[in-house]
Amino acid sequence: MSRPWRNRVGWVIAAVLTTTLVALLADGIAAPASANAVPAKLVGQWTRTVTTADLKRTGATGIPAGSVWTLTVKKSGAASVRAPGQGAPFSGKIVPAGAANRVHINVGVIFPNVYKWRVSGRQLTFTRISELLPDRAAVFWGVWKRK
Repeated sequence: MSRPWRNRVGWVIAAVLTTTLVALLADGIAAPASANAVPAKLVGQWTRTVTTADLKRTGATGIPAGSVWTLTVKKSGAASVRAPGQGAPFSGKIVPAGAANRVHINVGVIFPNVYKWRVSGRQLTFTRISELLPDRAAVFWGVWKRK
């Protein structure tokens, strides 16, 4: 003999579990709190001097050779970059790009880009994978030293 109430109970339990899961995800309780945080090795203050070779390699025209840039990266991914005499600091976020050691540098004007990064000792190297802004590439693509 069939027991139709068992089928209804199963559906009710499934509906309650689904609703609970959706609510937890919507509130962020089940999601990792640091999903957008940058790797700890990137956090800190870094400096770099843009060279004539950097300008030629990227085709940049708005960055002077010899300008010294300071990059500040916070644990949350918030970042700013500035150089004396170049106006106000550019701010934004550095966001993980999915693959290991790849990030989007959304500082200043936000256009799609991907950079590979590596930290060795007190040096951070950004390598351009894709970038639409030559001036940003001239500033970021290269070796930075921890301050």
